[in-house]
Amino acid sequence: MDDSTQQRLFTETPGSISPPEPGLYLGTSGWSYADWEGTVYPEGIPAGSRLAEYVKGYATVEIDSTFYGTPRRSTVGRWREVAPDGFLFAAKFPQEITHEKTLVGCAREAEAFVQAMQALEDRLGPLLLQLPPSFTVEGVGVLEDFLSDLPEGPRYAVEVRHGSWIGSDLPALLREHGVALTLIDYPRMPRMREATADFAYIRWLGNRREFPSGHTHLKKKRDDDLLWWSGVVDRFLEEGRTTFAYANNHYQNHSPSTLERFLELRRGYR
Repeated sequence: MDDSTQQRLFTETPGSISPPEPGLYLGTSGWSYADWEGTVYPEGIPAGSRLAEYVKGYATVEIDSTFYGTPRRSTVGRWREVAPDGFLFAAKFPQEITHEKTLVGCAREAEAFVQAMQALEDRLGPLLLQLPPSFTVEGVGVLEDFLSDLPEGPRYAVEVRHGSWIGSDLPALLREHGVALTLIDYPRMPRMREATADFAYIRWLGNRREFPSGHTHLKKKRDDDLLWWSGVVDRFLEEGRTTFAYANNHYQNHSPSTLERFLELRRGYR
């Protein structure tokens, strides 16, 4: 990615945007990073103006801030106003639900979160249940009960981070509920490539300890990994599944550049 010009990861038609390939939504995990100034954002941009700048270059984003609490509906409404037609927000469920209460006794909190996010209306993408590493396959019954109580309407995705889920009945459970298995590139988990819903959800996470500071350029070569994921994406798109893929800064140190490189590899630039 050029050091001063943001690259667009969508195509534009009058009044709306579309993903770079039909059915493929690429975005970053979060958007409010001061050290993206000079790459994604102009130098000195106010923090409150970053989203308006971000949506000029991307067709989707995964909201990170919702992990720390359910936003006010007025905040969600402002996000919607900033985003153009065709833009989609994904969002994490709050950690109170996934990490503190571990899905137990929190149906009211989950419903409040979903209702708040539905203020995005046609800009609402998937809602992500990012389960903690301590949530093992022994909690499958708790997960099933939680999924059964979720409000109908939104698309949901579930991410697990414990090896006990590998080879379990999790994919069958998620298919039963129409929920996507989140596919992650994460040091402590084997890669999974299975689709369990009519859409797919991919997260390039990396290891947060590798890059303790500075998100200004790529610091780790991952072309082989990204080519592997490109093959997975090809299969999903051929199957007619809308595919959401989000890059974290910890994957290569600068998630916007990860997305740009992913598209370069798909276009044959080696």
